[in-house]
Amino acid sequence: MAHEIKNVALAGASGSLGSHILQALVKAGRFNVTILTRKVNDNVPSGTAVKVVDYESASDLASALKGQDALVDATSVPDPSLAIRLMDAAVSAGVYRIVPSEFSSDPTNSKGRSLPPFQGKAKALEYVQKLADTGKITWTAISNHAFLDWGLRMSFLGVDLQNKNIKYLKPGTTIIPMTTLESVGTAVANALIKAENTKNRICYICSTQKTQKDLAELSKQALGEEGWKSKDVDTEDAFNKAMAKLQAGQVDMQVIGDIIRFSISTPGYIARLEKTDNDLLGVKAMSDEDVKELIRKIALETTSA
Repeated sequence: MAHEIKNVALAGASGSLGSHILQALVKAGRFNVTILTRKVNDNVPSGTAVKVVDYESASDLASALKGQDALVDATSVPDPSLAIRLMDAAVSAGVYRIVPSEFSSDPTNSKGRSLPPFQGKAKALEYVQKLADTGKITWTAISNHAFLDWGLRMSFLGVDLQNKNIKYLKPGTTIIPMTTLESVGTAVANALIKAENTKNRICYICSTQKTQKDLAELSKQALGEEGWKSKDVDTEDAFNKAMAKLQAGQVDMQVIGDIIRFSISTPGYIARLEKTDNDLLGVKAMSDEDVKELIRKIALETTSA
């Protein structure tokens, strides 16, 4: 008999991704959503429950998860100990399904997973797979690769829309699967609705697949060809410097960013998705016109801020 997921707990609801997952769960109209949070937050959707928890306490988390059918982990912590603590708490509470804090590139790509930003995710996914092998819980992992809208807003993908500045990530010809935050949220909600189809497996989604050069060209078309500045960035050199800093104990967004940008611009670490779960999970593919409209929207946000 298929297991219907009705009660869903969400950890990390206030983050960039978590907020979109929360919106999608509420919009689906099929779930009783409970937010796990460290402190009381009045800014939550109507009808959503809130439980204040101590994320360092497995017993506190287990108590908060009693009666939940699923746990979605949208926290973003490099150290896998929190993710594993949430998994153990979910098992103790009898939770049926967990969506781990994966939300990155292909978990089966050993080269990509060997890089520091993804090692914690690899350990967490391996842990939940072992739990599932013993029948203690089921899981669904979402692989969305790069965040398209977030990457454009933060100039993380090398395209600065506000200042019309492009840093070409050499070689720049690698196909990058990219997904909007809203689409990731939609995928999570539908993965729980279609629980049997997504049981104990990785689901691959993407809104579009482009090279960074393609994305830069679409940005020029969307915002006009005039006024752009550009330079080439040797991502391998930036990666080597970032790894040296990391080994010296320096951990910051620039260091982590340079490692991730190397991984999404270097063949072997990332690849085109030949098959996706878009149809199953309700993720719409974006046309070039859709991408340009998104670019214009984000550019307006940044210029009016």
